[in-house]
Amino acid sequence: MKDKIVVITGATSGIGKSTAVKMASFGSYLVLIVRDLDKGQSVKAEILKGYPEARIDLVEGDLASLFSVKKAIEQIKSLFPVIDILINNAGGVFEKKILTADGLEMGFQVNHLSHFYLTYELLPYILKSEDARVINLSSEAHRMGKIDFDNLNTEKKFSTWPQYGATKLMNLLFTKALAVKYATQGLVSFAVHPGVVRTGFGSNNSGLLKFFNKLPFIISPDEGSKTTVYCATQSLVKLRNGEYYKKSKKSSSSAVSHDPHVRDKLWEVSLQILQEKGFL
Repeated sequence: MKDKIVVITGATSGIGKSTAVKMASFGSYLVLIVRDLDKGQSVKAEILKGYPEARIDLVEGDLASLFSVKKAIEQIKSLFPVIDILINNAGGVFEKKILTADGLEMGFQVNHLSHFYLTYELLPYILKSEDARVINLSSEAHRMGKIDFDNLNTEKKFSTWPQYGATKLMNLLFTKALAVKYATQGLVSFAVHPGVVRTGFGSNNSGLLKFFNKLPFIISPDEGSKTTVYCATQSLVKLRNGEYYKKSKKSSSSAVSHDPHVRDKLWEVSLQILQEKGFL
């Protein structure tokens, strides 16, 4: 992994931060997409304290704004002719329906569409790598997710956990679509369940969700980042393209995550939304 260009979203805390630290230990060149540049600078300084030779670039990008993601994409393209690994780590759960400036439900945009957009636009650069990998953080919550294309953006109904589960299922379907569409060009993609991790997850909410991080059975971000780092660093002969990993092992995923019709329709609908919004 030495000298490989690794782009990570959501790297200022939790699993993303732990992933960044571990990838720095492998000698990777880190490109951290951060919503808050001040927090990004603090994380960068912390990593450099442990790994003084680490190379780290910060790119400002807010997944709740497609325009902000577009600017991040343009900056990354201007800096790097080749990207080796993209880790789509950021995500969240939202107890109430919140619309972004783009008019999209927050969870749908942050957990899926902005990562889809980022990946789609960076693919030509990723495919130039001899070790092209995309890693998407999914969750066991995908098992309670259903894809209703008439309610994809919660146009008709919003419910916290079903919507979160749906977006995590989207992460899996996107992973499998990448494997099917680009394997012949050398791309490998993996979906990861990090475990139930003590991060900032849920802290943006009130009520019971706000106390998510105080549950007794949750694991540390260091434990939670292990499977992501495993998929980023292991020899490809040990990994299966398009598969779902947890506890650093290939795992089964829900039946619908294997449905080629749903997989391909989600891809086309995601492209269509981005085109309608004027970003493709």
